[in-house]
Amino acid sequence: MSNHPTSNLVITPATWKQTIDTLERTPSQLLNVVGWYGSTHASAMWRKDDFFLNIFEKEGVRGFDPQTNDWDPAYSKIEAEVLAAASVVVIRLENNELLNGSLGSVAEIGLALTSAALRGQIVIVSIEEGLLTSLNEPGAIAQYMMLEMSLENIEAIDRLAGLLRIHRGDDLKELAVMCCEAAQQQMVQNQQGLPYTEFLEKRVRRRQNYPRRVLIGGSGGAYDEIHQETFKRKRNALAAAYYAKGQPVKILSEGAIAKAWQIPYGSVDNLGVALATRTLLSIETEYKREADVLLLPLMSEASSKAAATEIGFLLLYALTSGQDVKIFLEPFDPVDYIRCQLDDVNIEDCGSEKKIRMALNEAGVADNILALAVKDEVIATFRLFQTMMHGDLPSLKQVKQSLLGKTEAFNSADNIRRVRVLVQAHLERLNVDERFPGFFLYDTHVSLQPSGAAQAK
Repeated sequence: MSNHPTSNLVITPATWKQTIDTLERTPSQLLNVVGWYGSTHASAMWRKDDFFLNIFEKEGVRGFDPQTNDWDPAYSKIEAEVLAAASVVVIRLENNELLNGSLGSVAEIGLALTSAALRGQIVIVSIEEGLLTSLNEPGAIAQYMMLEMSLENIEAIDRLAGLLRIHRGDDLKELAVMCCEAAQQQMVQNQQGLPYTEFLEKRVRRRQNYPRRVLIGGSGGAYDEIHQETFKRKRNALAAAYYAKGQPVKILSEGAIAKAWQIPYGSVDNLGVALATRTLLSIETEYKREADVLLLPLMSEASSKAAATEIGFLLLYALTSGQDVKIFLEPFDPVDYIRCQLDDVNIEDCGSEKKIRMALNEAGVADNILALAVKDEVIATFRLFQTMMHGDLPSLKQVKQSLLGKTEAFNSADNIRRVRVLVQAHLERLNVDERFPGFFLYDTHVSLQPSGAAQAK
């Protein structure tokens, strides 16, 4: 393994802007570059693998590597720009016992496939050997099962099959060959996306349905009880305009199916979780496909891991069916999320360093971390913790630099933040593309006051 690429064929977020004009274009005016998306955590070293890089070197194909030690939200816009312009996008999923419960790269797969269907790109999905069996968290298993179901559905549609290729296993040389062959194919053929006018025609016909069926998906609930009332008020405000027009509204987070999700999420049998989630996902998928209007709110008060993951796949289906889709992507506060995850920790009776260390351990700071922490670091972290619990929220950077930055609560919050920022960047890029006007409606705020008329007509 080499830690540093030996060629100048690798483009990074820092070098992207000065590189664009040097790239060739395909007959369909895409850029002759392969975007290397997917797992970017520290143990995901597939982009640095010699076998992988040597094939690109040999074939003279350039690659975009978004992996960086100090990821900045500003990079999300560059990643979205590359994903929209690259002739080939490869997205590799790895777990390495670090990503349980996140699998944020699944969100990029759906968005990349939607982009490919519109712009004529090729998407290669690469899945690590034994990925499903390495997952231990029900949320991650559900996201993975949703991915497998979505890939099966796409492969079954002849018009979409040409945009998707699947690689399974850990042979990175084989993966690199697939990438380079796809890039070379794009340079000699004028691959086009689905005709956008067909989508517009389907939507005109679908809007004639009466009554129009409205489904509210997206966030399933608030991440803490203190936010539940606000969450419900927002959801009810979304439904109110349609109720006023006599249109039936189904709320996916209510009813028997919503309650049924408690079964797999309470199970310790991972195989049983996978089978149960696949069944529930199949039912939910039918509800979503039957809807004429699909509302997808990702609210500030919710973590919305699965909701963020499925947006791209739902947009892809809408492109083939003429559905109206309205997406609400509200900002997420990771520090408030951390505070809520740790609010059961007793911080009142901590007059000694020993009791402070016990409180921090209860908050999720591991024994081995505390054993190496000096007294000043422990006291400073505890004071930050106290401030947070009393409602005066510090910055995410302050939390990261403290011992709280080494907790599972921080890792979860940071992952949710990254996924939402990346999804937002991709959606905004797609929403302003003049070639696809009105593809979906997009907002960053759910109003508590229902409008007089539904936004998605």
